[in-house]
Order: sequence, then C-alpha cells, then structure tokens
Amino acid sequence: MPNERTAMMYFPDSNHASSLKVVQEPTSQIRGFYFKKSLLAEVEKLEHANNYAVYFLISDVEEPSIYIGQSIHGIKRLKEHLKQKDFWQFGILFVTDNNSFDKQLIDFLEYEFIQRFNASTYIVENRDMRINKPNVNWYMAAAMNTFAGQITFLLEALGVTIKQAKQVESYEGERTYYRAEKNHPATIYLHDGQFVITKGSTVLFPQEKLKHYKDEGKLYQKLQAKINQLIQANQADPIDDKSARLTEDIVCPSPSYAADLCSGASKNGWEYWQGLKEERERLG
Repeated sequence: MPNERTAMMYFPDSNHASSLKVVQEPTSQIRGFYFKKSLLAEVEKLEHANNYAVYFLISDVEEPSIYIGQSIHGIKRLKEHLKQKDFWQFGILFVTDNNSFDKQLIDFLEYEFIQRFNASTYIVENRDMRINKPNVNWYMAAAMNTFAGQITFLLEALGVTIKQAKQVESYEGERTYYRAEKNHPATIYLHDGQFVITKGSTVLFPQEKLKHYKDEGKLYQKLQAKINQLIQANQADPIDDKSARLTEDIVCPSPSYAADLCSGASKNGWEYWQGLKEERERLG
C-alpha cells in the first residue's frame, strides 16, 4: 500500500482508554495528546505535555466546531479555556518530545490550521482568523509544512478529518441534485455521506429572530460566523448585507446544517431539500 503509515498509541489509564490517549509516529518527534475535557488535569501529569504546543478544542455535537490555539506552556494554557470556552468536548494537544517547537513555529502552525479548518466542514470558533501569514524564510517554511503534514496525519488517526470542498470536486460519477424549497437558488448533492452545497448557491445571513431562539442565540452565532468564515476564505462572495453566493462546493455534515445556511433559519433538512426525504425512504 503506497500510503501506509504507522502510529503508536499509549493509554495512560486503561480504564479511560477512549478518553485519554497519546499518539506518535515511530520516526517523528511530534506527540499528540487526546483527552476529554474532564481529564485535562491528567494530561498535565504526562511527560512533555507542558512543552511548546499547538492545540485543538473540538465539539462534535450536531455541527462540528473547533478552536485552534498555541501555547508556550503546553497543557497549562488550556486551563483557562475551561472557564472561557464551554463549547468543546475533547481536545488534542501536539508537542515535540524534545521541545523543538519555538514561538515562531507554533505561530505558523496556528495560522496554517486556522486556514485549513476555515475551508472545511468545521465552524472555526477563533475570533482572530489570522488572515496574515507569518513571515518565514523558505527553509523554515519547508520544515513547518512537514510538521503540519505530520499533525494532519495524527489528527486523522484520532478521527479528526479536515474535509475540504476540493476533495469532492474530482468526483466524475453521476450525481443527484436536490433543490431548496420555495425556489431558493441553492442545491445540494450527496458525496461519501456528506451533504454538499453546490457552487453558485446562495446562503443567507441568519434571521434576527434566531437571536431569541430556544438555544439562546447559539445557532444565530454559528451561522453568522460560518458565512463570514466562507467570505474570508474566498469561498463565497457577498451579494448584499443579507446574502452571499458560494464560489465553490461546500461540504456540510447534515442536510439540516446545509438548509440552515441557505435559509438563514432553523430548518429540517430532510424537508427543505426537495426529494431528499423521498430518496431516504426509498433507500430504507
């Protein structure tokens, strides 16, 4: 197999094997710590966990969201997030076992992964989207890109995939498209279990009434952030102050999330996309 790789996994406490684990490639210096929020304090006791680090705080409930950060004190920095950020369920911290990361390198990695996840199915929770790329020479850039590639592999090994629109554009088979209700100019198709909003579709900024929705405005904030995120990543062009047009296909984790983006409201995606419910019933 040309793409085969090996990763070692260590479980500090076998009673919490699914909640606390350490992963590393045999020939790499990079070590990843996966932990549920409730076990953050246990990570601090592990070797190298307080080295220079880049980290990811992740929520996989309903629509996935992520916060990307850096720390010169490793896991100690994350204690602040227990009070300041309540959206995440688990975190992944990356260090090197010889502490070869420095401030410039973790700054670059934070920037790089904000851009990668910004173009993915995840909602990026960072307020600062790091638009300006850190200035590094070509030698350092090559080394940093190598580290980024290794971290991307370990994220994948831990179940965090950076799914991007370009991964579905190469598909050449037949597709079935489903149009939005009420002739709204938007369509989706299915690809590998994901729901893809097509290039040229119109997305709407969330309606003001969502601020007073039963979720205390969380859906409003997420939709607002996601559309701004698409515009910043040049994946959508503003039409006016209420809407934008997608410049490329956008992968969504559910039909309802795709419907929410296109309608600016809370929608049942199986009902919103014409023919999708019938197709699900046909397939059983």
